[in-house]
Amino acid sequence: MRRISSLAFASFALAAALWLGSAARAELGRLPPFIGTVVDQDALLEVISTARSRSFKPVGHTSVVLRMRTVARVTAAMKVKSRDVPRGYQYEIAAYRIARLLGLDNVPPAIYRRVSWKEIRQRFHEDKLDRRASVRRAVVWDDDGSAPGAAIYWVKGMRSVSNEEASTWAGWLQNGPIPKGKEALARDLSTMAVFDLLIGNWDRFSGGNLQTDKERQRAILRDNDRAFSTPLLARRRDALLDRLMRTKRFPRSVVERLAELDEAALREELGRDPSHASVPLLSDTQIADVFDRRATILSYVAALIQERGEDEVLVFP
Repeated sequence: MRRISSLAFASFALAAALWLGSAARAELGRLPPFIGTVVDQDALLEVISTARSRSFKPVGHTSVVLRMRTVARVTAAMKVKSRDVPRGYQYEIAAYRIARLLGLDNVPPAIYRRVSWKEIRQRFHEDKLDRRASVRRAVVWDDDGSAPGAAIYWVKGMRSVSNEEASTWAGWLQNGPIPKGKEALARDLSTMAVFDLLIGNWDRFSGGNLQTDKERQRAILRDNDRAFSTPLLARRRDALLDRLMRTKRFPRSVVERLAELDEAALREELGRDPSHASVPLLSDTQIADVFDRRATILSYVAALIQERGEDEVLVFP
């Protein structure tokens, strides 16, 4: 990859924002339901944050994740504050809040929720009782025996993506033909390149974190707990930047919303989570890093448009 300095990217940033801003001021519409549902995303948040738990089953490996079934018959992944990834649950929520600002429907809704050890112990899945003690040790419990976490909407029937599949799909984002019926998946993969660099998620391609729905029609952008590293290691930023630069086709609506995004809007959206007033989801430095990476993305897209023309770059809706 030809290395382009961050300074060179920054020199394009203002021009990119001005050029794209006129389109971005158009009406952006309401947030769509999460894919595979017809339910408003705020309604999903309400259920997974308040419905009484029915059972907990450990499913995580590098972080404490419990599949939480509720009496409302809606399931959530309960990602609890752990010793290994103490802020991971906050980053899941922050990533989802940014996804809302971009109008995405494929980042699982996530919201703050507390759980107690008593609640988990009493409702621990009977097939996993041998893991109960390890879960208790891994969680960072407060003095009252409870712990903070993120309740994340559980997407059923997901399928992991192989390296071979990912390699094939990469051509769709450059100049290759997109098979009939795969346009939405191609759009999701392009969005992923933007979203992952924006939030600094360097962990997308490890441990099955790239998954699709069961029909292979949509990509699910889940497991964002390793995002927002401060500082983001150069090798990880370079890998994310390389993935962006191998993408030549982008969704117009995502680019427009990204150009429209400002710090006030981001802080307001982060503040909608119930936890943010007492424990901010992101620090000032992390928010500044998001906008630095935003400038990089807009600069790259603007340069592509100048080179190839708008219709060849903003090809997805």
